[in-house]
Amino acid sequence: MSSLPKIPNYHVGRLIAEGGTAKVYWGIDLRSGYPVAIKELKLRYLKNPIIRDKFIGVETQLYLYVNHRNIPRLVDFVKISETGQLYCIMEFIEGCDLEEYIYEKIGLVPEERALPIFLEILETIGYLHKNNILHLDIKTNNIMLLPNGGIKILDLGIASRMSDSVSTGYGTPSFMPPEQSEKRTCGRYTDIFALGIVLFEMLTGKLPFRSDSHDPQRAKQEIRDQIKFMPTPLMNRYYPPISRELQLIVEKALEKLPQNRYQTCEEFANQIKQYMKKRKY
Repeated sequence: MSSLPKIPNYHVGRLIAEGGTAKVYWGIDLRSGYPVAIKELKLRYLKNPIIRDKFIGVETQLYLYVNHRNIPRLVDFVKISETGQLYCIMEFIEGCDLEEYIYEKIGLVPEERALPIFLEILETIGYLHKNNILHLDIKTNNIMLLPNGGIKILDLGIASRMSDSVSTGYGTPSFMPPEQSEKRTCGRYTDIFALGIVLFEMLTGKLPFRSDSHDPQRAKQEIRDQIKFMPTPLMNRYYPPISRELQLIVEKALEKLPQNRYQTCEEFANQIKQYMKKRKY
C-alpha cells in the first residue's frame, strides 16, 4: 500500500477516489481546520506536458474563473519543489455521488424526483457554457447529491475553453458522443449528449450503451460502436411507467449528429419543464 503524500499546511487522511490521471484524498487544512479534497496528479503523468500543463494551467484557472453554488471552490494549488508533484486543493463535498445513489441506494430515480435534480444539473452546465467552458466529462459519478438536497458538479480535469478547434479523445466512453471519441470538434452539444446519458441512467438505473466484455479495449470499442450506430434503447424496457414523450426528450439529446441535439442546456430544460407542467410535477 502506497504511503499518503505529505503536503505543507495539510494533513492527508485517506484516499477517497482514483481516476485515470489523478487520485483524490480527504484531508484537513491545518490553518483553518476545514476538510478539503486533495487532487494529486499521478506521478507517471508529471512528464506528460499536455496532461501536466492542463492540470496546472487549465483546471486550476477554470476553477478560479467560475463562481457558482453548484461548483466546488478551489482552495489552493501546491507544487512540491523537491519532487515536482502537483496538488489541487478543493473544498470537500459531503454527500453521495449520483452513480452510488442509483446503483447502491435506490436502483433508479422516480421521474418526479429525477427531473428537478436534472434541471439543477442543466442549469449548472448551462452556466459553464455561458462562460465559454465545456465540461467534457459529465457522468453520474461526477455529480454529487448533498444532504440538503442540492448538487455539486465535480471534476473540470478535462474541461476546455470553448473554441472552433476544441477536440479531445479523453473522457468516459459510455458518455462520449461520436465527435468526442473520434477527436472531432466538440461544442455545447457534446456536453448535451453526456447529459442525455445521465438522464437515461437516472430514470432506468441502466446505461443505454454498455459492454459485457472483460477486455477494456474491446469494451471501449463496443460502446463506441453502439453510440455511433445503435438507436437509443426504449427506457420503458427497464421501467414501464416511462412515457413516450419523455423517451423522445432523451432521444433528442442522444442524437448521433450534433446539429440534431438540443443546442443549449436552456432548450433541453424547457422541454423538461413543459413535460413536468403537463404531468403537474
